[in-house]
Amino acid sequence: MPKILGISLIFFFSFMEFSFAEKKIAFIDIDLIINNSEFGKKSFKTIDNNFKKENEKLLEIEKDLISKEKEILKQKNVLSEEELNNKLVDLKKKIKDFQRKKILINEKFNKMRLDKTNEMVQSLNNILSKYAEENNISLVIQKKFIVIAKSGLDITSEILKIFNKENK
Repeated sequence: MPKILGISLIFFFSFMEFSFAEKKIAFIDIDLIINNSEFGKKSFKTIDNNFKKENEKLLEIEKDLISKEKEILKQKNVLSEEELNNKLVDLKKKIKDFQRKKILINEKFNKMRLDKTNEMVQSLNNILSKYAEENNISLVIQKKFIVIAKSGLDITSEILKIFNKENK
């Protein structure tokens, strides 16, 4: 039984090699195109700048909350237990609101990055389809899934030029 399986695998792989011999294959580094294209750099820079601005606002709120906490701790011996508990409950509410706001801002900017990436990938798919059809390429593989390949099969730089022209 193992001999039959081995022989059939040898035949399968030998015929598979002949079937791919006539087809043109290329590979592309999609991450490089998305991150290094003019459109990608500009889009992600805008998103990152807006995120930094929001993050600075959050840091101010966080500093304010820390100072309020220190203030409450300083008054610990002066305040009655009921007043202290009320202030602590109020502070905990503010901290929860802050944490919720921080999570929402992170989700918002992650969604913006993902949406922009999806938009670029969709445009890239259209470009790749046209390019493959014009150059009789049967198969385009993403570079990160390749172990070894000839550098002549890499079409990343050509696609990057086309992508930069079409997406401004």
